[in-house]
Amino acid sequence: MVLVLSPSPESREALYETREAYRQAMQILDGTTGANLVALHEEAYEEIRARTGLPSRMATLALRDRSRRAEGSVIDDIPLDSKLFSLKGPDSVSVSTVKGRVNVAYSVDGYRGGWDDFAEARLCFDRTSINILIGVQVSPKSQKEITMSNEGILARLGRVIAGVINTAVDTAENSNPIAVAQQALREIDKITEEARGVLGVAIASGHRLKAKAEDLDAEISDLDDKIKTGLAKGREDLARAATGVQIDLEAQRNAIDKAIADNAGEIAEAEATLRSIASARADAMKRLEDAQRAERAISPATPSQRNDQRLAAALAAVERVTGVPAKPVLGSPEIEELGKMQREDAIEARLRVFREGRR
Repeated sequence: MVLVLSPSPESREALYETREAYRQAMQILDGTTGANLVALHEEAYEEIRARTGLPSRMATLALRDRSRRAEGSVIDDIPLDSKLFSLKGPDSVSVSTVKGRVNVAYSVDGYRGGWDDFAEARLCFDRTSINILIGVQVSPKSQKEITMSNEGILARLGRVIAGVINTAVDTAENSNPIAVAQQALREIDKITEEARGVLGVAIASGHRLKAKAEDLDAEISDLDDKIKTGLAKGREDLARAATGVQIDLEAQRNAIDKAIADNAGEIAEAEATLRSIASARADAMKRLEDAQRAERAISPATPSQRNDQRLAAALAAVERVTGVPAKPVLGSPEIEELGKMQREDAIEARLRVFREGRR
């Protein structure tokens, strides 16, 4: 992707001074005898930083950039990475220079085919413009994992439990409680699938993190042997460079440990969510079975039965107003049994009062 920069006079001056400093850095590298990056770093890095004032990341990239240039060639481009530039919006980019970071307006001049550079981007100068070329990968199909947080799933589950099961099944006098309970079960089953998806993504992420941790452990252990060999052979320069790499890998390993701990928490939350959903489903099944049992128990009503039903409705209305419990006519067997036990206790209490002469 090509960004055409439109710098202010101050930003333009900073960018051109950075180009001159980078040219000076390449001249310093032309005078070195190092055969690899470690040797170049030992021989020239500190001198480049002291004499040119380039940002440290830019000085490091210069060491790699030297190998792709012919000695004495004109330097009109500078390699950049994500630490040296960042897009601040649809029309502004921040770039590191010898005078600090500058924000520069830009416009997109389209895309070009092919990118074989080791750097993420290049700051390029020509006679009339300053551009940034950025390596991007365009995929015809964007692939990303879409997940739903446990909080969102639990919120939906709560709405199903409170709004569909408890309220609708218990109090909807003119609706079909069986149909309502069946719909609630379908909703809970749908939420279950989503929750399992969240758990599956978390488990897969945990496997990837653990595999990366094992790779880092192997690299760190391998560097131990290499550092010992370098010191034993008198190559302290190589041992020093390998030690620096090992320290960087250990820092990555610490970050992986934190990510693994966070992932374990995500898995635990997802499992707790599934347990909550399973409990809600069991409750919904119980209510559905009760509704089906009650429906089977209902037969065509005789006039006497209709009177009993009207009496039961009246008692239920009294119960709602006064709070005094009424014996349910078509309750579940368990409720019937509890009602009988409650009545027996009341009779015993009344008889005790009579026996003691307090009434």
